[in-house]
Amino acid sequence: MVPTYINDCFAVLHPAQGPRGALICGPLSDEALNAYRALVFLGEHLAAAKIPTLRLNYHSTGDSAGGDDEPDRFNQWLASIRAGADWLRTECGVSAVTLIGHRVGASLAARAACDIDSVDSLVLLAPIPGRQFVHELTLAGRVSQRVWKTTNKLDDGTWFESHGLRIDHPTRDALNRLDIRKLPALPAKHALVMDAGNRAPSKALVDVLRQSGGKACFEQYDRLDAMQRDSYEVEVPHTAFTRILAWTKALPTPPASPRAPCVTAQLALGAAREMPVRFGTDDALFGILSLPDQPAPDAPAMLLVNTSANPRWGNARITVDLARRLAADGIASLRMDASGMGDAEPSSGERGRPYAEAVTADVRSAIAELEHQTGRPVVVMGVCSGAYHALQAASRDDRVCGLILVNLQRFVWREGDPSDIVRRSALRPNAFYLRSIFSAQSWYRLIRADFDVANLLLVFTARLLRRALASIDPMVTLVSGGATRVGRVRRMLRTLDQRGVAMLYVLGCNDPGIEELAEYFGRDGARLRRHPNVTYRTLQNADHTLGAWRVRAALIETIRSWYRASWGGGRADAEPAAVTATGRANTSIAAAE
Repeated sequence: MVPTYINDCFAVLHPAQGPRGALICGPLSDEALNAYRALVFLGEHLAAAKIPTLRLNYHSTGDSAGGDDEPDRFNQWLASIRAGADWLRTECGVSAVTLIGHRVGASLAARAACDIDSVDSLVLLAPIPGRQFVHELTLAGRVSQRVWKTTNKLDDGTWFESHGLRIDHPTRDALNRLDIRKLPALPAKHALVMDAGNRAPSKALVDVLRQSGGKACFEQYDRLDAMQRDSYEVEVPHTAFTRILAWTKALPTPPASPRAPCVTAQLALGAAREMPVRFGTDDALFGILSLPDQPAPDAPAMLLVNTSANPRWGNARITVDLARRLAADGIASLRMDASGMGDAEPSSGERGRPYAEAVTADVRSAIAELEHQTGRPVVVMGVCSGAYHALQAASRDDRVCGLILVNLQRFVWREGDPSDIVRRSALRPNAFYLRSIFSAQSWYRLIRADFDVANLLLVFTARLLRRALASIDPMVTLVSGGATRVGRVRRMLRTLDQRGVAMLYVLGCNDPGIEELAEYFGRDGARLRRHPNVTYRTLQNADHTLGAWRVRAALIETIRSWYRASWGGGRADAEPAAVTATGRANTSIAAAE
């Protein structure tokens, strides 16, 4: 796999010598996180059959240039696809290009194909019209609001935002009009439509393409739905990919002059530059290094660890936004892909294991790489499972001088536990449910058996028992004659404090991590907050994945402020207006209205 930049868009080439090329157009929003690793293996399948294949991050998505505050992103996305197809033709010497799109990426690919002469074929995986996609995002956003009791607006009159996608109204309206059945021209002579189950809309799409003069066929593959699961549960549908390969190889292809492309290995971003790096054993791991043009004199570099099994840019691109704000402050960073995640080598696995011990080892490899690249000590930041690995790595690695732990769910993990055990036990804080007693909607859900009451009671009971034992842990340790789980965690945090490791500990106001913190360190983490190097913050109006733009912006500004207070890095004129202080030990971060 060869990373490159095309018109400021990040892309990965799966190199091969063949007359036909393939361009993979992934989905948008959190669906892009979930499907990313599976599409890596699709690229490998095609390249093994001598089809040079390019996977592309559209402009203002993934690791590409641009941000979600830019207008007219729909046309930028189409331009990204056109640039990718042109690059395959000019740099790889292919004479024909097959566009392969997944979900709304299939609709974007079909629309872009209308304007690209070299595209003669389409593979549409579980295609969805833009209007349906926006509708699904709206429903998902409403569910998230109800579950997390947040008041962030899905639509504020100018911007629409849900599940990792933030777009202005013209972009939303363009998506609503996007429908493969209503394109201005036949997108390609040949089309393969694949979907899970006997999907009538996909079959109807095939009929429309045929009526327009194209050769189209529909094939059913039930396992395609597995690409839309959470990233740590996604399955690679190898059978479907093998069929795509066979269909593509059977297409007529005129003569061409395949050649080795000249790749661009750096993205210029004004005050900084970004470049892909490989590191770890056999260079199996991957990351994007962000280097400021004017480094701050004493600021350590920051390592950004994967959340769950997501690729390095994280939910709603939070690590990309953070890395670029830090670079403007003169702070270098590395956002990483551990084994089985993102663009780590295929040999490292098809699916990441968020809490596996191997990931902590990968984080330590990334610490070594970042120190080598910058010559600076390292601050490690993680969200959820990334926070767990940041803490574990810091406790074992003296090169770590700082920690940022956001929505940490577990201090202790037993190797071999199922990946979904955190989700099953990570209920909201007890206070959240006590407040819900006075909600009519909660009683209605209880009557309808809308949630698992038995599991709720089981988790509550376990929490109370663990908190009671933690409160008398010194006595339990004395009686048992050995260190307890609680004792080991407390000792680990004391050791970090003695080493002078600065820590920023951030929790959403309704996050399950509040109970985890209380079980080890008392209510509101009272024992932890006694440590002089610990700064504790709560994020108001936040869901677990920091889905709201205002919440992410408040967190990023808090991190920059903490950096300045700890090491003097960054610009002094950038105090975050969104932070409302109530004392160093317990500060509440409110998203600005």
